[in-house]
Amino acid sequence: MVAEGKTILIAGAGPVGLAAAVELTRRGLKVRIVDAEAGPTPDNQSRALAVLPTTLAILKPSGVADRMLAEGGRILGADFSRDGKPLFSFRIKGARTPTPFILSLPQARTERILIGWLEEHGVAVEWNVSVTEIGETHRPTATLSTGECLAADAVLGCDGAHSRVREAVGIPWKGEGYPGTFSLADVRFSVPIDAHHAKISLRSGGGGTALLPFGAHEARLIGLVDDPRTLLDGLQNVSGIVWTSKFHVAFRRAERMAKGRVYLAGDAAHVHSPVGGRGMNLGIWDAGTIAFLLSKGRESEYETRRLPVVDAVLKATRRMTDLVAHPPALVKYLMPLGFPLATRIPPIRRRVSERLLALDLPQPEWLES
Repeated sequence: MVAEGKTILIAGAGPVGLAAAVELTRRGLKVRIVDAEAGPTPDNQSRALAVLPTTLAILKPSGVADRMLAEGGRILGADFSRDGKPLFSFRIKGARTPTPFILSLPQARTERILIGWLEEHGVAVEWNVSVTEIGETHRPTATLSTGECLAADAVLGCDGAHSRVREAVGIPWKGEGYPGTFSLADVRFSVPIDAHHAKISLRSGGGGTALLPFGAHEARLIGLVDDPRTLLDGLQNVSGIVWTSKFHVAFRRAERMAKGRVYLAGDAAHVHSPVGGRGMNLGIWDAGTIAFLLSKGRESEYETRRLPVVDAVLKATRRMTDLVAHPPALVKYLMPLGFPLATRIPPIRRRVSERLLALDLPQPEWLES
């Protein structure tokens, strides 16, 4: 149980750390949140774009979800093509959730919504401040880059894949890298695009490009290519490129997600490919879970609740990434006919829809509490 008057220190003010601060604050717990950067994600960098229904359910009681829904777009399905030729369209339908869509909202906007909520509740992010050391983990003390030594009731490491918190408490990082390079580009269009449907362009030899809209004139392009500029090949009506990035991915996780009263969440605890849009969402589910457990004095349950879900997501995203990068011949043969026919059957369509929305994963029993 959190000791009365004690502070919970959150390292990292990305979406995961900010969501943890919101959830802890609304439950009446005192937090401090620090981040080594000078401020939130720049406005022109979309980064994590997809917000899934479970994330919205976690952020609903605070009112944050309603603010996100007011600003984001709704992706209701996807149109598939291969080598430039249309294959089929899939529409999300039958999913058992009040929000049966992928909310398309750039990470920069998500962060600012969370920061705005925290400021309204008297919590300010301490920018340009990082955790440098962690003392004894059962009664943790944290040394900050300012020189301050803080006695905390708990420490949440939400400070990314190169987590200083994880390193400071000696939790091993295990897993492996993945061959190939992902590239992304945020682009503007001179004419309106379909803001409610993604475009998935596959190549017979493997790989492809996804277009994810976040407005009538803007979209994210992402694919397994070495140069972001090649994502624009054959794309019409592009009026500008807002931001590009390329990166390698890995499938790794922390050997543990807790040590004493030090807890890991988000990329500090697990990383995987962007296929399926699970990354930020999985981290916010971590954040909501530890906030609930700390408020109920049940924080010892955190690892046993989260690690099976993390392992399931890593396994599924690895499988999906392999399928995109190196599709088996049978899949290439069946996709144009078999998938459209199968998904006309309501139970199959619902199952596919719920898998796309990550509703096939165990849902937190504490939602709405």
